[in-house]
Amino acid sequence: MGRLRPVWQLDFITALTDKGIAFTEIEGNELVFLDQQQVAIHLVSLRDGGSPADFIALQKTYQEQSCYLVHLWEDIWHSRREQVLGRIASILGRNKTLHGRKGKIIAITQLQADEFLLNHHLQGSAKTKYKFALLIGEEIVAVALFSAARPMTRIAVDYRSYELVRFASQIGFTVTGGFSKLLKHFITLVQPNDLMSYADRDWSLGNAYASSGFELVNATEPLALWLDLKDYNRKTLLRLPATLQEELKILEETEQQQFLIAQHYLPVFNTGNLKYILYL
Repeated sequence: MGRLRPVWQLDFITALTDKGIAFTEIEGNELVFLDQQQVAIHLVSLRDGGSPADFIALQKTYQEQSCYLVHLWEDIWHSRREQVLGRIASILGRNKTLHGRKGKIIAITQLQADEFLLNHHLQGSAKTKYKFALLIGEEIVAVALFSAARPMTRIAVDYRSYELVRFASQIGFTVTGGFSKLLKHFITLVQPNDLMSYADRDWSLGNAYASSGFELVNATEPLALWLDLKDYNRKTLLRLPATLQEELKILEETEQQQFLIAQHYLPVFNTGNLKYILYL
């Protein structure tokens, strides 16, 4: 007999039922299979997360069986519940369709970008130089954020690279052509030499990038993070509050971990990113 699932996993499974998403549950296993075994959700509890190498190997194993596996951490479920369910529905092809060709593109403020992305993107928003929205009627249906120019003098004196930092459409909708329309608008406006972006390996195989002409150039290493249990925010060691960083300076590495755990932080990680570049 398998062990009982933690409460948060039972809550996730109940939410799937409430959304009418069919699944196959294996008792005592951390995997939940959807869509005739073509999608697997790996449920990761905070205190028995395993290792990045284990997660990457598990994902590759299922990918070889034509199964799309994502890693859903307990804290992500608690803090981004609706966004998680929206992403799963999108992966399963359950979204309604909107036609991007019918929309118009406008520049938006950081505040507008933050409001939309906090509601519709798993990772929330980011501060960037360029912010655009696709409107259908008077409603924002998709948003894309782009970085400022990054000179690449090792390639050429005037070579400029930019990053697509965020893209999201409204939860529950796939905006056909919306991604490419926002890309073309930015490219026409700024005339970059290339455009790079990252796909979160916990959740993405990078298919949207590949179908839009981006080339996979490498995969970044998994990132060690600290989870603040008070607000479920994940931070790298260098982005912890300044007061904590001062305390850490006088501690040995083994003492640092014990200290942070005592301050209600837990060590977590991601599996890195797939790096894509669109050469123009």
